Amino acid sequence: MKKIFSTVLALVVAMGATAQVSIDRTKAPEPGPITTPEIASYESFELKNGLKVIVVEDHKLPRINFSLRFDRGPIFEGEKAGYLSLTSDLLGAGTTNRDKATLDEEVDFMGANFNASSYGMSIGGLSKYTDELLDILSDAILNPAFPEEEFEKSKAQTLSSIKANAEDPDYISGVLRDAAIYGLDHPYGETMTEATLESVTLEDCKNFYNAYFKPNAAYLVVIGDITVSDAKKKLNKSLKKWKAGEVVEQTFDKVTPPASTRIVMVDKPSAVQSVVWLGNVIDLPHGHPDIEPLRVANQILGGGMSGRLFTNLREDKAFTYGAYSSFGVDELNSTMSASAKVRNEVTDSAITEFLYEISRMRNSLVNEDELIAAKASLSGSFGRSLESSSSAAGFALDIARYDLPKDYYNTYLSRLNAVTAEDVQRVSQKYLLQDQLTIAVVGRAQDVASKLSAFGKVEYFNSEGRPTEAPTFLFMPDGVTLEGILGNYFEARGGVELLKGITALEKLQTISVPQMPAPLDVKERIVAPSSYYTEQSMQGMVFNKITLEDGVAEMSGMQGNRTLEGEELEAIKDEAANPIPELQWLNEGASLEFDGQTLLDGKDVFQVTLDEDGEKSTLYFDATTHLLFQQVVVRESEEGEFTAVSKFQEWMTTEGGLVFAKVVVQEVMGQTLTLVLKEVKV
Repeated sequence: MKKIFSTVLALVVAMGATAQVSIDRTKAPEPGPITTPEIASYESFELKNGLKVIVVEDHKLPRINFSLRFDRGPIFEGEKAGYLSLTSDLLGAGTTNRDKATLDEEVDFMGANFNASSYGMSIGGLSKYTDELLDILSDAILNPAFPEEEFEKSKAQTLSSIKANAEDPDYISGVLRDAAIYGLDHPYGETMTEATLESVTLEDCKNFYNAYFKPNAAYLVVIGDITVSDAKKKLNKSLKKWKAGEVVEQTFDKVTPPASTRIVMVDKPSAVQSVVWLGNVIDLPHGHPDIEPLRVANQILGGGMSGRLFTNLREDKAFTYGAYSSFGVDELNSTMSASAKVRNEVTDSAITEFLYEISRMRNSLVNEDELIAAKASLSGSFGRSLESSSSAAGFALDIARYDLPKDYYNTYLSRLNAVTAEDVQRVSQKYLLQDQLTIAVVGRAQDVASKLSAFGKVEYFNSEGRPTEAPTFLFMPDGVTLEGILGNYFEARGGVELLKGITALEKLQTISVPQMPAPLDVKERIVAPSSYYTEQSMQGMVFNKITLEDGVAEMSGMQGNRTLEGEELEAIKDEAANPIPELQWLNEGASLEFDGQTLLDGKDVFQVTLDEDGEKSTLYFDATTHLLFQQVVVRESEEGEFTAVSKFQEWMTTEGGLVFAKVVVQEVMGQTLTLVLKEVKV
């Protein structure tokens, strides 16, 4: 009892002493001593055919992974840009011993994963299947089948992706900046287009494989439940038929920054925000002593939500949802850059703030709190990366590929901790070239181009990265009025009176989405003013159905049945009451304004702004056919404001002379949908 009492008393005294300790919570805690990270060890050896093998033993779990990586530089594809992408698809599409279905079935049976690309292959799974996994890997390396049908399928899918990317502002921004910095005749600047992809043949893919898939130009990283001796024995057996060969490397000159800042732009008339990117090319190979100071500088400038760019452009100015910076490490060239998506009306102001923050990094020392916080964040990220044995393998691969010191990653934290405020300023001045930037903007030139000229002459490019003429901005043509535009539109549709006379309408259309296995069939029937029916199905299976009768709307389908109420009910009633919804443009509740004539996708169009019940959209009418050419709707969602673009590609005429949109391509939040009207009954 006495011992228990003494223990409790000691605990109470200790707690009392602790409670009286004064903690200043206004100051960040002092960093602890720098420790040497524990990085999993590895061993390496070379097979007779020249394949360099790195083994990281990890017996904690019964798993193993083999990752093949070819040690090659960038490849310029030129007029056949796209064959690397197609080759990546084909290398995973079966072998001469296993067709794709058989390969997939074997991988699935073992619960394994298999990936292939033009840079290499990987396979992983339970270590009890090590021999089977190696058999599949060696078969894929030595005996790719290159099936013609898979080639055509991959080509069609890639073509679809190119068409979708052609409207994606983020993708276009990447094309623009790379083309402007490196040029289209450089592997980092070239762009795969429909034309280059169409020129790729199956033989091009085979020729690439034959030229570059050589063991003496590759590394194989083995991670997991295996010993070095077993790995050596098994690999010598499974890959003994893989013969060494000469690999011809393409060489390229390093790119230098422009003499002065360039402003480059792709005009996207439907854009309600601009994608802004500022950057310059840098020469920073692996192992360079400036990497750690620049990593700290980047963290302070725009490495996350605590970065200066985020604090300035989002929290202070409310220009964007986020602004960040980044840099790359590469043996040839990379970039130091900053970027954000901003509203059209503040595009020039946002660029001004980017330049201000870059200037601050160059011309003044960062404060101690920023320096400590940046190092802590980077140290934490590095520490978390060590939780995976794959990190050790990646480190070993880097050390081998780039001839780094053996303890390069063990001493990373020491190098990071040694970075001073003076180091940060020095690398900022060296790598943030304020007067030699490339400023790339993808947005609506009509709204932003005149203000961009304050930073320099604006150079225009198309979505494929090729220089083009300045766009034609809005002007007011003689004799054209809003009433005339709407009158001509409804006349081209068959006439206002005929359209108003429609009381019953049936439609059958399909909706195709690239990721879906088959088109979605949509049936719709309207009997004005109060009966509505729609059904969505795929390959005979009904997913969703909505009916409105006698003021009651019901929804049924795979997610269950329910009665629609409130805003949903009112929306369905509105559908039933308006078989031709465009006629509502003529109502007093719709506000329309004629903005002028412009050029859109090479077509002369009349631009009309529509505000209908608080929802704003821009209508573009073909100046020749008078039909709708494009519609851009801006909507609000929980994630923020987004834009939906509808492109009217084809129209059809019914027996009664009425005209309906037959093919409409819609782009919504990164998705491209193609709507095709198969049948309409009036």
